[in-house]
Amino acid sequence: MIRSALALLFLCVALPQFGFAHGGVVEEDDICVIKVNYLRAHFKIYQPRVTAHEQFCEDLPAASESVFVMEYMHDALQAMPIEFRIVRNATGKGRFARMEHVAAIEDLEAETVYFHSAVVEPDVYTIAHTFEEEGDFIGIVSATNQDTGEVYAAVFPFEVGFTGWGYWPLLIGLLVLIQVQYLAMSGRLRRWFGRAGPAVLLLGVTLLHMPHGAHAAEFVVTYSTPDGAPGINRMQSWILHVETVEGVPVEGAEIEVDGGMPAHNHGLPTKPRVTRDLGGGDYRLDGMRFHMRGYWEIVVTIRREGIEEAVVVPLTL
Repeated sequence: MIRSALALLFLCVALPQFGFAHGGVVEEDDICVIKVNYLRAHFKIYQPRVTAHEQFCEDLPAASESVFVMEYMHDALQAMPIEFRIVRNATGKGRFARMEHVAAIEDLEAETVYFHSAVVEPDVYTIAHTFEEEGDFIGIVSATNQDTGEVYAAVFPFEVGFTGWGYWPLLIGLLVLIQVQYLAMSGRLRRWFGRAGPAVLLLGVTLLHMPHGAHAAEFVVTYSTPDGAPGINRMQSWILHVETVEGVPVEGAEIEVDGGMPAHNHGLPTKPRVTRDLGGGDYRLDGMRFHMRGYWEIVVTIRREGIEEAVVVPLTL
């Protein structure tokens, strides 16, 4: 019995080392890299409304707004039209799906949940998509060599609603069952439960009533730009609109604004501040300026009636 438990424990430890490598995105020295044929790019995904600045290589924790960012490692990608598609993983291959499996899908359009037609992005390639449901998906990145017409492609299966547990709950459950069976056969389970049963029951009831998970969002922030669309190297004023998740305008709040570019690890070049409360949940923000193109996150911190929450507003220039 003990040998079986030890063997299973070894399996628990060993499985993560060889069971989950997949897709066109790999981690090299803590950097996510996507391989489009022989061309490479730094690849990362953000979910600003869920995990703020945290970045992911593939699997995402929740069905939410997701920002996909590629920073080229090969200059050739700067001049190539790049197409991006997300499809439901209908290949039957799960995490081991490859391009040939995607090509075998009978109706690719029917399985497509997002499509961005080919475009040349000389600096940073960025797209945003809001997932409406959890599930298994495949991302497809295609780059066209304009000199030869050859199309280079990479696919990466990923999961939305990924918990990170993998097979651990199943294997731990099996270990527990083995131990319970051993105790039951030896007669120790009955004696142990007679002494510890009430305490275990009380602990279980307590855990069931404990709150878990992060607190629910309180505020929603949107913005408008009276001076025109956000651009590079010019000062702007924004109008922030703050409301509760139920749609009630938030008035009289204390608001601070910060932000930056997570991919480049730097903040805003200015210190924007709210100069007027316009009423109806609207606030005038002055001093907004951006000095380069790419993916930005504007962090709006709202304080009202003892509640403080930071809302991340994604922006791609």
